[in-house]
Amino acid sequence: MPYKIETRRLVLAPFEDADIDRRVALANDIEIARMVTSMPHPYTRKDAMEWVTKHDAGRAAGTDFPFAISLKGEGLVGAIGLHKKDGPEFELGYWIGKPYWGRGIASEAAKAVMQWASQKQGITEIVACYFEDNPASGRVLGKIGFSHTGTEGSCHSIGRGEKARSLNMIWQDRTDKPF
Repeated sequence: MPYKIETRRLVLAPFEDADIDRRVALANDIEIARMVTSMPHPYTRKDAMEWVTKHDAGRAAGTDFPFAISLKGEGLVGAIGLHKKDGPEFELGYWIGKPYWGRGIASEAAKAVMQWASQKQGITEIVACYFEDNPASGRVLGKIGFSHTGTEGSCHSIGRGEKARSLNMIWQDRTDKPF
């Protein structure tokens, strides 16, 4: 199922083979790998290829919706996706290449994916967590309507090689609910 989301500055679409080398160049940074649960460091071309080859099956099953984040005129700058959890909700995850930090790209991409999830997929509940030592990610989630659940956890980060304290957040679609 092809899909694409466009914002003022971004194009969110399936990863293409042409994105692989740029993904490796951006993702092979310990500061990024430490903040993502499933990203190894060093990050190799083989890692990128294995990850991308799983996308079609996840989209077809309706369990995974990964998007390449491309900045118009510059190309790939990161990744974002929704992944089905064990319950009824999906989990939002994302990363942005270090040269693009602080430019509002994560917030813009996340907002667009949340709208797409609600309007095109009928998803009404999304969870996310972020590592305690990454408050910028918590600010991104807050900007797009996530609320802290009051719970915390400990997620294993492959890039860190250990567990780290994480804070849990949730978003629920309230568009059809009275205030």
